[in-house]
Amino acid sequence: MPIRLTVLCENSVDRVSPYGLLGEHGFACHVQTPAGAFLFDTGGGLTLINNAQLLGIDLAMIKGIMFSHGHFDHTGGLKQVLEKTGEIPIYAHPDLFSERYSNNGGKTRNIGIPWSRTELEKLGARFVLDAGPQAVAPGLILSGSVPRIHPEETGDPNLLVVTAQKTQTADPLKDDLSLFIDTPKGLVILLGCAHAGLMNIIDHAIKVSRQDKIHMILGGTHLKFCSEEQMVATLKQLEELDIARIGASHCTGLRGARRLAERFGEKFFSASVGVEIEL
Repeated sequence: MPIRLTVLCENSVDRVSPYGLLGEHGFACHVQTPAGAFLFDTGGGLTLINNAQLLGIDLAMIKGIMFSHGHFDHTGGLKQVLEKTGEIPIYAHPDLFSERYSNNGGKTRNIGIPWSRTELEKLGARFVLDAGPQAVAPGLILSGSVPRIHPEETGDPNLLVVTAQKTQTADPLKDDLSLFIDTPKGLVILLGCAHAGLMNIIDHAIKVSRQDKIHMILGGTHLKFCSEEQMVATLKQLEELDIARIGASHCTGLRGARRLAERFGEKFFSASVGVEIEL
């Protein structure tokens, strides 16, 4: 059985057939492997069930759920999925349930996971929380915390977290994780939002997987929010690695997608709802 990735939640819709697929601010990807099916993120909770049904994906059959980080637009659909799966392992970082806010535009709003851990565990969630890399299944490694080594990747100062002292501070998003997938074509890096910085994630992927051939990057790159310095450095690194396919989603934004498309031509694609990729 080949590895197949299907984008279930994203800001836009790629396919007109089947009719009725929906977009939302968020991300989720179904990962079918010889060891079974898994879900990477669950979107914001508005479209996952609808899109999975229309695309012929039975969420009750998945063997595990992985979270890229604890923001609502990646975790909001979890409760609905648990109602279909019952007891299931959920792989994530220990900071998943941190209290989080956004201060974009001077307006503070809660952007953390919308469900309590107790509530989710009653529905069957069995959390496997680890700050280090986790081997979820053969050929699937959840990255663990990504070392921040590239100075150009400074993060987003408008994202806040509540400390143990009940004060708000810039969120380091140590729980920003990516999925490293070993395929016959090379390594595939599946991103949630790339809050850790795409260059940092790539370096970490090569170290953890012990592979230096990256076939594809897919997911949210957070280039919508980056400086021009970070954009230029990121494009340079991607070009040097000669990555075969670059699928942009979610927080890549129109500016980031345009720059990627201009630089990489046919290697670039929009990883919208309905995109299916066999590896």
